[in-house]
Amino acid sequence: MKSRIVFGVSLIILFLGCTNPTTPEFDIKNGLMSVEAFVSNFEKSTYAKIYRLNEFNAGLNSYVNVFEEKAEVRFINSSTNEEVVLVEDVENEIYLPPLDFVALEGDTWQLYVRLQNGTEYTSTPETMSNVVPIVNSTLAYDKELEFVASEGKFVPGHQITVNVTDPSIKGNYYYWTYRTFEKNTICVFCPEYNFFRDGMCVEYTDPERAQNVPPYFTYFCESDCWQIRYNNRVNILADEFINGSTFELPVANLLLYNKSKILIELQQYSISASAYKYFSVLKDIVDDSNGLNAPPPAALLGNIINPNDEEEVVLGRFTVAAASLNRILLSRDGIEENELEPSIIPLPESAPIPEDRRVYEAPCYEESRYLTYTEPEGWN
Repeated sequence: MKSRIVFGVSLIILFLGCTNPTTPEFDIKNGLMSVEAFVSNFEKSTYAKIYRLNEFNAGLNSYVNVFEEKAEVRFINSSTNEEVVLVEDVENEIYLPPLDFVALEGDTWQLYVRLQNGTEYTSTPETMSNVVPIVNSTLAYDKELEFVASEGKFVPGHQITVNVTDPSIKGNYYYWTYRTFEKNTICVFCPEYNFFRDGMCVEYTDPERAQNVPPYFTYFCESDCWQIRYNNRVNILADEFINGSTFELPVANLLLYNKSKILIELQQYSISASAYKYFSVLKDIVDDSNGLNAPPPAALLGNIINPNDEEEVVLGRFTVAAASLNRILLSRDGIEENELEPSIIPLPESAPIPEDRRVYEAPCYEESRYLTYTEPEGWN
């Protein structure tokens, strides 16, 4: 399976890591491995991603990367000797632990990967730091919050600001991100004259009949269903100049993808000094880029190696971090600006309905990193 990773913000997703960040003296080339993994203390936030870089497309200014399927991926707890096996999710190009997996503060973890061809990769061990709580967080709406290159303009959204009391002990490092929950009305969209049967969209086999039906069908959720989105921006801070004080800081932007009710789960991670150094270098690279048309910077080396080949260059980082959570329920009623992702219009009742379309609802499908039928904490 292939995916296109475009340099810019999504560079963050591909190159996460290094113990002591350096800019190597080589160009990204075919076959270079990228291994990114993250272990956290709350559910559905732990994952691993493994790609082999294929080739650079000058027209797209992007790399086409091949997801490494059927790899053996494990997290090893050196504190307890526990091993957590990750399961492959090919559709989303990710490896995931059991949905209820959480790590504990103070535990030390290490990554192990074995590809189909027998090549092995390991990380240096990393210990989960203690959580620093968020005192509170606030949202402020801005009609021109952020410039989005794909839109060619500034777009609206909410800026998220945190209030935090830094511990008096020096050496605290922070990383902020968030995930959101939005309730789905439509659970299945069947495009191009397809209809929903037996858990999938199937195409009409009769061309004449297909001409007499709408170009798509929508199917309402037969039960409660929430879509989960993940932020991919780098927002970090070291307590070098604020040690022991209470500070207020904007840490994330929530763009107006749609105007429905949304639950924001803000995550404040306590990261290691080596992780902070890496994210700091990476943030400088991304912030100094001139958009998607800028030439890609040299890759950063990480804390992952091939134990059987010291000469192999491996991109990526294995990060272990504890998070403090702050949940905000936001109603976006009354916002006049256009949303970035207009909602799918349900099939009008007046549209011609074929006789054999006896299904009007679809399931939320199984619980996953991106969907849940369990009401998230803080929704009401």
